[in-house]
Amino acid sequence: METGSPRAYLLPALGWCLLHGLGALPLFGAELLRAIERAPADPRAALAVGAFVQALFLGLVAFTATLPFLVLRRGYVWAASLVTALLLAFLVLDSLVHASMGFHVNGLVIAVAMQASAIGETGLRREEVVEIAAIGAVVLAVDVWVGAWVMRRFATPRGPWRWVLGLVLLWGAERVTTAYLLFSAGESVQAAATILPLQPPVRMNRILASLTGRPASQGLRFGATPQAGTSAAKVAPSEVRFTRRPDVVLFLAESLRADFFTPEVMPLMSRRAEGGTTFLRHYSAASSTDYSLFSLFYSLDAQRRDAVMGAGQTPLLFPVLRQNGYRVALLAASSVDWMGLKDTVFRDVRDGLITNYEGKHRVKDAAMVEDARRILRDTPADQPLFLFVFFVGTHFNYDYPPRAAVFSPAWDGKGSLSATQIPAGQLRARAQNAAYEVDLKIDELLTEMEETRGRAPLIVFSSDHGEEFREHGRVGHGSDVTSSQLHVPMVIIDERMPPGRVETLTGHIDVVPTLFSLLGDAHDPALFGDGASMLTPDPTRYLLATVGWEPRYALIGQSLKVVFGPAQPGTLITTPDDRPLLDASSRFAAEVPRLLRRLRDGGSAPSTPGSTPASGP
Repeated sequence: METGSPRAYLLPALGWCLLHGLGALPLFGAELLRAIERAPADPRAALAVGAFVQALFLGLVAFTATLPFLVLRRGYVWAASLVTALLLAFLVLDSLVHASMGFHVNGLVIAVAMQASAIGETGLRREEVVEIAAIGAVVLAVDVWVGAWVMRRFATPRGPWRWVLGLVLLWGAERVTTAYLLFSAGESVQAAATILPLQPPVRMNRILASLTGRPASQGLRFGATPQAGTSAAKVAPSEVRFTRRPDVVLFLAESLRADFFTPEVMPLMSRRAEGGTTFLRHYSAASSTDYSLFSLFYSLDAQRRDAVMGAGQTPLLFPVLRQNGYRVALLAASSVDWMGLKDTVFRDVRDGLITNYEGKHRVKDAAMVEDARRILRDTPADQPLFLFVFFVGTHFNYDYPPRAAVFSPAWDGKGSLSATQIPAGQLRARAQNAAYEVDLKIDELLTEMEETRGRAPLIVFSSDHGEEFREHGRVGHGSDVTSSQLHVPMVIIDERMPPGRVETLTGHIDVVPTLFSLLGDAHDPALFGDGASMLTPDPTRYLLATVGWEPRYALIGQSLKVVFGPAQPGTLITTPDDRPLLDASSRFAAEVPRLLRRLRDGGSAPSTPGSTPASGP
């Protein structure tokens, strides 16, 4: 049936939109089921029904977006069908992002999509993007044609408004029910109730507490962040004075997890590490680069990032180095421009920063090493040099030349978007080959540095964060606070560091105070931020780590790890490497005072560090 009034198409348009909204259930089904299974038993059925209602709500949102196109009269069917097809395209994209990263499409994802350099950093090849866009355009066109046919075929003078009202009331009831479940069962309910997109969390804890006479279910709550204007350090750069001025080189390898730093995967750096100190339990402050580098250079917990940067604070490290006569040179093949770091962390030293290298990862790294060699030659022999070198080769999709094809069978790097279907062992082998290549480049550069400069530098080697190979269902990083994504290698080679291995917990927040101590500054490391000197690590402390983009946190201790936050299904207590604990509840109860003190006071306050020297190899 087809009529002259566009209102005759509204009821079939509503049905078509609802059908597309329900498409969210199979797209997000696996994650939704996992989240519901992690919730307490009592609310699981309600959460499953709620997910169905949420999917209908997505269709209702699309239907609402079609209403302005009624002015097109018969053209409404094409516009409404296009809007509905775009909803499905959005759901497909969002499900891929959520499955890979653990969060929905947001400003970061949009920023990546808008910048060619950022897309390159993800490991996607231009050919893949073009191929996917072409397939998507064909599917979109077919969906639009079918939708227009359905609306014409089932046109009716009956209006949709009773259905619309019923759906709005149903969705409102779902939101209130979810608020009650959150009140009674805790944060695991919110995790399950926000798997589908466009579902704003609803909290009614205060009202429900007054009505029921009992408090809301609580997990461990996150501590306060510093307010805008909080100083990044409690000393002025001119007050930090070095008694020695060796060259300092800080190497970071993108996405390099701790268990990749072995004689098999990185033989050359492993051999050099025998003459230095290896910190076996070193953790990044975040599983995403932006937050991790903030923490490393500011010596502050990553969750302080927005407040500190919003106040216009820059790191103490760089002005201190220049006050002490250092040339500061920063090279980043892993681009720090698109993440905003160029105008925040590196704002005071932009004149010494080179980033935005072009080409494949191995090409970028090779060009960066050439720039480093030029800097070594150009720096006067009597001027100390601080050199930051950030390799991208170990970032997805783990690019390497034929000389580094050591581990097999390895993924060939093709079809980046389908990497979640590649066997984890093949992904891991490819990443190990990339690490092998970065190891070769680091050793080549260090050899030339020693020959050109005529003296051994102080060497720091680590990574911005780790990488998952489907140990917890995902590939990559920036999605969780698992050991795979946070546990990274840390080696310091210096004449003042005894050779050996340290088992005591350390973190990225400790790097700057450790450097200052090694260079002879006598200030208390607590004055520089949240970190401590790795010369005297404290076995009783807890490190605070976060995803960065999402409010999911971990307090990591020597033998206990507590994962919590609004984006986390409940409070999880495990070992630092994510293994379950039989006595989790009792150990957590015993540590609560120390955990809360860590959240309240920051990184270096909980207790007086004890001296823990390196043990022999």
